[in-house]
Amino acid sequence: MASTSVQQIFQEELSQQPSQSDTAQVSVGLLEAYERGRVDINFFAGVALPDVAISALPYFYLACFELMMQRNPADIGKILRFALGLPRGHAKTTFIKIIVAYMIAYNIASFFLIVSATQPNAENIIADLNDIMGSANMEAIYGKWNSNLYTDNTSTKQCMYNGRPVTIMAKGARTALRGTNINNSRPDVIICDDMQTKENDASPTESAALRTWFVHTLQKAIEPRGNRWVIYIGNMYSENCILYQLQQSPSWISLITGAILANGEPLWSEIHSLESLYEGYLHDESLNEADGWFAEVMNDPRNRATSLLQKDLPRIDLPYSVADGVFITIDPAGFRSTSDDNVIQVHEIYDNLGVIAKTDAGKYNPKEVIEIAFARAFEYGASVIAIESVAYQQTLKFWVEFFMNALQIKGIEVVELKPHGRTKEQRIRLFIESLMMGTYTHKTPEERAVFTYQAMAYKLGKKDNKDDILDASAYGEDVRTEYWHLIRNNKVHLVDHSNSAVVIDNTPF
Repeated sequence: MASTSVQQIFQEELSQQPSQSDTAQVSVGLLEAYERGRVDINFFAGVALPDVAISALPYFYLACFELMMQRNPADIGKILRFALGLPRGHAKTTFIKIIVAYMIAYNIASFFLIVSATQPNAENIIADLNDIMGSANMEAIYGKWNSNLYTDNTSTKQCMYNGRPVTIMAKGARTALRGTNINNSRPDVIICDDMQTKENDASPTESAALRTWFVHTLQKAIEPRGNRWVIYIGNMYSENCILYQLQQSPSWISLITGAILANGEPLWSEIHSLESLYEGYLHDESLNEADGWFAEVMNDPRNRATSLLQKDLPRIDLPYSVADGVFITIDPAGFRSTSDDNVIQVHEIYDNLGVIAKTDAGKYNPKEVIEIAFARAFEYGASVIAIESVAYQQTLKFWVEFFMNALQIKGIEVVELKPHGRTKEQRIRLFIESLMMGTYTHKTPEERAVFTYQAMAYKLGKKDNKDDILDASAYGEDVRTEYWHLIRNNKVHLVDHSNSAVVIDNTPF
């Protein structure tokens, strides 16, 4: 969204005294801008907030906007209730300001009640809306605002806008709603922006009182006739929070998203890259606050009843500096963009303690999987490479052995891993029991966080969980059970790989 061009088009033209022909040209430009803003919310956002709306709204936001603005004929005159769950730090309040400004500019509604957790928060929003509507861009295209204000205080803005009254009122949560009936009119739009705080949700008494006020007081203040909207926007703090409960209600249209989409891409990459989001998770998980990250950033409050992790993983200090044995597990997958990740994982053994030391996961082709496996085996001294050999995946074992023979790699055994009649979920749950009992652990905070992230996102009973790292980890127990006699540390046993090398671009697939 090129906001500077919007300013140049309108502010430069209006700064000059136009001739009669110039006046016609400016009028045409303003009319075109008016009509384009009606159908293009990104263009409108650039006009309303040129210094803020510097990148296009994500598709999810566009879909939310379309649903809120377009009524089916059957819904005319009804209250439309929208519950929007947007991640922390993803311009929730800015999005609400754009929506309200749009509804004012295009005469969609006239009385807006803005409710936040506190009165000052709500007043800040209407102050910003007042600045937006009174900006040079907006006044040039949509009409005078500042000169037509007849009520202008911190809690209420009233304007005779293009010949019709418009009211914007601010209220804090659980405050009295007297005064919301002005000139025999009540709000036709109620917007709750971060009305519930995390602290409120954590208190059963306070959250129950807020919910009662929201249902029985706030929503009853709406205009009794005409098109009406109640828009609740916030974060998922827990399964007791208001947003979660609205999501379960058939009377509400719920639009909830996390900062990382189901396809693994960031919701709004221009604001938060995947790397920055994941770094934030690593930080929070290191402080045992992964639950809060999932709730507020992913809008996915952790349900202990359906989670693989019934409680946080214990932290165990490694007893020795040198591992007794090392092996690698491989969970192969395809290498198309829609495939699961291929996972190559290094496991170390310290006496009877299993340790996940290093995880490589990605859309690797078979050659890359073999290269990484050999590199890790040499780096850590692995004596076993264990490969899940189900269906076509058993061919990978053949190619690993082929290149070991071609490169004269000694001291590493290649073995197969099979489910033995267990489901993947059963294997993973058994492995998590080992983590909880302290017979398995992770070597670094990063490794622990990588595992915890996938385990917390996993939903029991769901068919399409991402579980590649979990599965590669769980197979570590099978290696310890079935191939214990092969496990050693080749660095300790002085196996020489110095003449070995991975042949580049030499696989036939």
